[in-house]
Amino acid sequence: MRVNIILFSILVGFLTACGESESEKLEISLSEQNLKFEVYDSLVIDYLGNLLLMDISPDGQNYLMIDQNTDTILIANPKGDIQEKLFLKGEGPGLYKDTRWGLAKFISNQEFILSTGSTFYIFNNTGKLEEEYELGFSVFSTLQITNGNNIQVLGNQVFANISGRDIDKWGAGGIDYQQNARHVEVLDLTTGEFEPAIKFPKSSKFSNTEKAYFDLLYFRQLAVTKDSLFLVFRNEPKIYGYPINDLGQTPSVKKIPFENFIENEPTSDKTSDSFNIRDLFVGTINGIHVTEDRQFLIDYLSGLTEEEFQKVNSETGGNFSKIFEIAEKSNRGGFVLFDGSQLSPVIKKPEILGNLYKSISKDEIWFSLNFSEAENDYSVIYKTRLVSQ
Repeated sequence: MRVNIILFSILVGFLTACGESESEKLEISLSEQNLKFEVYDSLVIDYLGNLLLMDISPDGQNYLMIDQNTDTILIANPKGDIQEKLFLKGEGPGLYKDTRWGLAKFISNQEFILSTGSTFYIFNNTGKLEEEYELGFSVFSTLQITNGNNIQVLGNQVFANISGRDIDKWGAGGIDYQQNARHVEVLDLTTGEFEPAIKFPKSSKFSNTEKAYFDLLYFRQLAVTKDSLFLVFRNEPKIYGYPINDLGQTPSVKKIPFENFIENEPTSDKTSDSFNIRDLFVGTINGIHVTEDRQFLIDYLSGLTEEEFQKVNSETGGNFSKIFEIAEKSNRGGFVLFDGSQLSPVIKKPEILGNLYKSISKDEIWFSLNFSEAENDYSVIYKTRLVSQ
């Protein structure tokens, strides 16, 4: 009996110790977690070019990619075999002729949608044009990111970070624009109709009635889940959340507690007609993804102080092309994880990884190759997961 009691005591002690260990692990706050992107798989494509992943079909069997140098679209299977190589940009029928407004996205396993801003095209996986939707106006934006995640697909709806509707009425910027313009277009694939949505939220600095912001500062990034649309503006550290079935509701607001984030604050109620290079080096949110547990994976840069910017500018020696390379050394940031209140330290990213183009979960995050780090006679994209260091 005594032996049994002793063994029972040991067992209880062991279980208690394990429980304490797990409890301690759970109590580690996000702000103290050191995370990294761990590469654990890759997709190698027998193709020489600057190849980017645009999307993965819902069944995981088709990888939609584009050569950003030639606008050649490729579809590969999970083994990396090229199934289709498509040249869809041109002047002829069944082609798109203008610059892409971001990356194409799958709307089914066998169809994808591509936007040029003024027109949306649906192609099947063999390159046949199936539908064409005219927006009725041209996108207005100083900043155009042809390889950005500018459109999001959810069921039979397509959400695009496009502004420009009613520009004749409200102008292309200024106080009237800030009070009235909509910043998202929603395409209903069932009806083929576009609907504008989402003015500047009242809690956003960009809804200001006294100061006029340059449009570069409020370029938008979108993320969509089955019940919510999340919106961020380039130079504002906030995430706005809308119920997917009522984008007219007052949004929830989550302020991102960046340690450093340089915000631009104009002093006039008139927008400038000239472009100010300084606006490129303020704090920027460059991408946002929602994880399966409703956290946010954010790609950002803190921006340069006025002193840092002037120092960088002086080091160019009058050669403007050098300013971005020099600024990169001082413009801190990267990827962080945000749970709505706490922010992780910058996540470590191996140098071989380029840009993040597809995030399915914390265990499946796809990056392009960092082309400055490798010269291959093939193309590769990397499958990573978030892990603790």
